[in-house]
Order: sequence, then structure tokens, then C-alpha cells
Amino acid sequence: MIKKILIFIFCYNLCFSTAYSLGFDKEREQVGDYLVAKISNNENDYGVTKRFYQKIHRKNPTNLLVLDRLLLLSLLEGDLLSANKYSFKLAQVGCDKSKDACCMSNQSPQGHLVNGISYLNLYNFNLADQSFASIWHGELANTSFVRLLRAWVWAKPETLDKSIGLIDLISSDSNRLITLLHKELIYDYVDELELAEVYYDQILYQSDDLYIMNLYLNFLSRNNLEKKKQKVIDEFLSEYDSDFISDLLNQSNRRLIENQLQGIGVVFFNSPSMIRNLNPELIHLMLQLAAISSPNLHEINFLFANFLTSIEDYDKSIKVYKEIPKKHYLGEYASIQISNIYSLENKNEEAIEHLKKFLETKETFDIFLSLGNYYRYDLNWDEAVKTYQEAISLGVDIDNQNLWEAYFKVGIVHERSDNWNEAENNFLKALELYSDQPDVLNYLGYSYIDMDINMLTAKEMIGKSLKQKPNDPYIIDSMAWYYFKIGDYEEAKSLLEYAIDLMPYDPIINEHYGDALWMIGKNMEARFQWSKALELDPEEETIANIKIKILKGI
Repeated sequence: MIKKILIFIFCYNLCFSTAYSLGFDKEREQVGDYLVAKISNNENDYGVTKRFYQKIHRKNPTNLLVLDRLLLLSLLEGDLLSANKYSFKLAQVGCDKSKDACCMSNQSPQGHLVNGISYLNLYNFNLADQSFASIWHGELANTSFVRLLRAWVWAKPETLDKSIGLIDLISSDSNRLITLLHKELIYDYVDELELAEVYYDQILYQSDDLYIMNLYLNFLSRNNLEKKKQKVIDEFLSEYDSDFISDLLNQSNRRLIENQLQGIGVVFFNSPSMIRNLNPELIHLMLQLAAISSPNLHEINFLFANFLTSIEDYDKSIKVYKEIPKKHYLGEYASIQISNIYSLENKNEEAIEHLKKFLETKETFDIFLSLGNYYRYDLNWDEAVKTYQEAISLGVDIDNQNLWEAYFKVGIVHERSDNWNEAENNFLKALELYSDQPDVLNYLGYSYIDMDINMLTAKEMIGKSLKQKPNDPYIIDSMAWYYFKIGDYEEAKSLLEYAIDLMPYDPIINEHYGDALWMIGKNMEARFQWSKALELDPEEETIANIKIKILKGI
């Protein structure tokens, strides 16, 4: 709350000139509306921002900057109808003010995007092309981006040469894969199948992107090219388990790009890679437009939802993830992401219920693994072990490459519930499947050290782990604990100082550092470090022990 008040005061002192440039008078209410809109926008609360700008618009209906902002905010919300309305008003007001009969140049870049989309939906290709070609200023004025938009406007059999010609004008090497992608999509769309296959082949051997793989497999399935499809599976999908491949292949054989607007949706999807240094708001805009334009390409929805999660728009992110069908190859990962969002919001029960509901439709290794994690976080050891065992059984059947992880996780549960023999067996099984896995090596090595057994083996394990992750504070802490246990307190102290530099707010590392300080006679510093560890929310079972150390030492 204090932070928001300070932001408000700061903005209030700095923004009068901006408010007046928008055509506002000196009335406090109008300035307040503007400030609230700005603060809400900075917090990515676009719905609130839009309502305040609408209030400003009612008082200042001819203000171009406000109209432009309302246009952008409507697009960010996915409201194309409102965006069209504000785009029309923007052009109308701009014409009145400029006395320009054409007024094309008075539109903002996002206004031209809206117009281009609208004209394309009305099959007015000339005006659609003119609208996109008019994006000549602002961050979106990227020639490769604009040419691809225009290429899709002319992606028709009768104007195919014009379409491909526009792509051929893109000379940037950094965009080569993207241009190849759109050539293959356009040739596929206009049923120039031999040319489409040539370009699909080219890009396949230059990119291992599953999104491209999905497009190609869809092309091969639609055209009954079964031998080639099997070759692609053998060459490019051998590292994936059979369950995943099945999901990838069982997608609809319906054409994924069914119209020109959906092709333009792919351009929006690619735009963050083409246009360097796009601000988060414009990235949001591009991904929103991509999701609206290409609803059949769930890879777009997945990336869009990931972005929404990154800006903490959790409600909308969950909504977009849920648009991905469970049977799609990304469906289970979307469900896992939803459960992760629930976890970020401290809604473990919702996360568990969501994953259990998914399992009613389809049982997958990753879903069982994620569900087991949530039971483990809740200290529900019995359900965690049961769920991890389900993952192991399924993982064996489908030859899952991450089977080691399930053994590792069930080992952690057994260790935490004081069942060491089962824990060790599972850790060793995980290492049979992945001998150099650094996290398993570290966990087992630290466990040995903590129990004062197999010390040399433990040191060797942690050393292997540290070679792979030399700056991991937890592995450094494990090696420090080895030296502490053998009585080399100076070496332990040195390593722990480095670990604290890397991870200053970890209670275990701070407690261990306090232990090392005590053993070299720095009692006051040790008590300070233990007190710090106590403030860092340590696990319940260690709190009493830390308090005793503060009172009595070691």
C-alpha cells in the first residue's frame, strides 16, 4: 500500500505537463483519472486502465492520444470489436484535425494493424495491403514484419508471385528461418504441395522446434505421405517417449492454416523474434493478436499463456492455458503450468484437484510426477509415494527418459519420512538411469555426510556434481558440510562464505555458516548468523535446534 502511495505522489508531481498535453484542464479529478490510469497500466491491469481512459475520453472525446491508448488497450484485452471502434474514431478525429482527405498517415501502428485485419476479413485486399504498408513509424515499423503481413494478404493462387516476391525482398539473415517458414506455409495454403514440401524439408533440417514439427507432420498426414512421416519420427523424435509421439501424431488432420488471417497470426507469433527490443506491452499485443488470429495453433496459446504468467496476469493465463485441448501434445504441459500458477498463489489444493481432474481424462508420466510433487510439498508422504510409483510404472511402460526423476523424488519422500533404506535404494536407482545427474549426486552425498557414513564416496559424488554446477550454492554448501564434518572448519567457512554470496537468504546455508564460525572461535558472529537463519523461515523441525545454539552454542 505504501509503495502505491509513493508511486502516486511521484507521478502526481511529474505528470501535470503530460496531463495538460493531453488536453486536460487543471481540474483535480481529470489529473487524478490520468494518474490512476498510468499506475494501473504500469501494473499490467489493463481492464482498470481502460476504464479510466474511457472516463477521460468522455471528457475529451477528440484527444488523439487517449483514443490511441484505448485502441491499444482494447487489443491487449483481445477485444477487436472495441479496437475497431476506436480505430474508426481515431481516423475520423485525425482527419478533422489534419484536414487530410486520405488520413492514412494519421493512424498509429496498432491502428493500421486493426484496419488491415478488418479489411482482410472483408476481402478488401488492396486496402488491407495499404493499411499494413502504412506501418512506417514506431517500434512495429520493421520491414521484415510488414512484408510478411503483406505477403499473407496476397497469399492466393492468382497473386502468389506477388506474395512470394514480398518475402524474397527480406534479406536479413537473422530472419531466414522465419521467411522459409512462411514460404512453406503459403505454398501449403495455396496447394502448391511440391514446393511446400521442399521448403518444409529445408526448415526441418535447420530447426528442431516442435511447433515446426507439428506443422510438418500435419502436412504429411493430410497428404498421406506415410513413409516420409515415419522417417521424420525416426530421425527427429527418437528421444521422446512413445506417449508424447502418439499425442503429436493424433492431432487433427485439418489444415492448421485455414485462411490468410491465420497466416498473419503466425507472423504476429514470430514478431518478437523479428523485431528487436520490443517492449513487454507490444510483445503482449503481438501474442494476443496471434492467439486471436490463429486459434488452431495451440503452440501460440501456450507461448501467450507463458508470457501472461511472466507478467503475473494469472487469471488470464489460466484461461488461455485451458483453451489448449488435453489431448493436444501440449495439453499436459498446459495443465502443469496451471497447477504451477495455483502454487504461486498458495493454492496447493486447487493445484492437486486440477491435476487429478486431468488424470481422469488421460494418465501421463509428467502429470503423475507433478501431482506427487504437490503431495510432497504438503508433507502427505503416503500419497506422494503412491503417486510417484504410478509415474514410475507408467514411465517404464513408455520408456520415459526422465524416469530417474521419479525415483529421485520418491527417494526424497522416503528420506524425509525417516525411511533411509528405501530412500537410498531409490537414489541409487536414479543414478543407474542417469549416472552423472548433479542433483541426485548432491542429495545422496549430503545425506551420507549428515549421517557420517560413506564420507569419501560422498565427497566424490559432490565433487562430480560441483564440476557440472560450480556456482550452485547448495552443492557448495554440501562440500562445505563435508569439510565441517571432518574438522576442517576454515575450509568449511571459506566455502560457506561463497555460498552465502550466491544465496544470502537461505536458512540452512546461514545456519551452517554460523556453525563454522562457532568452531573457529567467532562466537558473537556465529550467534548473529544463527539469528539471521531463524529470521529466514527455516523448516519447523530445525527451529528449536537453532534456538538452542543461540543460547548455548555447539
